[in-house]
Amino acid sequence: MRVAIISDIHANLEALEAVIKEIQSLSVDLVACLGDVVGYGSNPDECCSLVREHCDFCLLGNHDAAVTGAMDEAYYYDAARNALRWTRDQLDDDNYKWLYSLPYSHLDGELAYFHSAPIMPSGFFYVVQANEAQTHVQIFDRLKSISFIGHAHLTSVFSVTAKKAKSSDAKHVALREGTRYIVNVGSVGQPRDRDPRSCFVIWDSEDETLQYVRVEYDIESAAAKILAANMDEKFAKRLYLGV
Repeated sequence: MRVAIISDIHANLEALEAVIKEIQSLSVDLVACLGDVVGYGSNPDECCSLVREHCDFCLLGNHDAAVTGAMDEAYYYDAARNALRWTRDQLDDDNYKWLYSLPYSHLDGELAYFHSAPIMPSGFFYVVQANEAQTHVQIFDRLKSISFIGHAHLTSVFSVTAKKAKSSDAKHVALREGTRYIVNVGSVGQPRDRDPRSCFVIWDSEDETLQYVRVEYDIESAAAKILAANMDEKFAKRLYLGV
């Protein structure tokens, strides 16, 4: 089985359209979205509609939760909070209700999907460093073989045993007794690993391989629309830098 996993679109329509086109050119059996469909970008309603059309399921990201009132927007700094309020006004009723209905997690056999740290999906904790992966040792028996996560906008893999978590090879994930994996799948709409191209993951269960796919998109148009919407210019500038 081949699964395409996307995350953190952040209302970047140009990036999402490019990624969908790339996925359609590949042989995949399922498309999963790990959330944060909205926030920061200028096309939240259109991105919601595309995710609903092309993904087999979607999870609730923290920006999705804040837009719909499931998370306190006071958690966010001023510019992000202003973007959340602007986003709320752009969504039609159907997409707003859809965002509100999204779950925190999805389990499928030995695969698990979350927006953020599996240890508490509703807490929206990050897994960026090995010490953050290490906290999952305490729930080792509850972890599936692979947990796919977004939220950090990074591309990294951690292996977890009953005693220790550490950084792991990001290309080959051998499913073996006594080891679990946490996979950061990168970001479609706002990468932060210093590569401005859109990113998503292909998981091939037969070969047990993990492929990070990078896709070029029209950054200039996406950035211009953010500025035209009078959102903070840093949301536009970071698209060029991948930070």
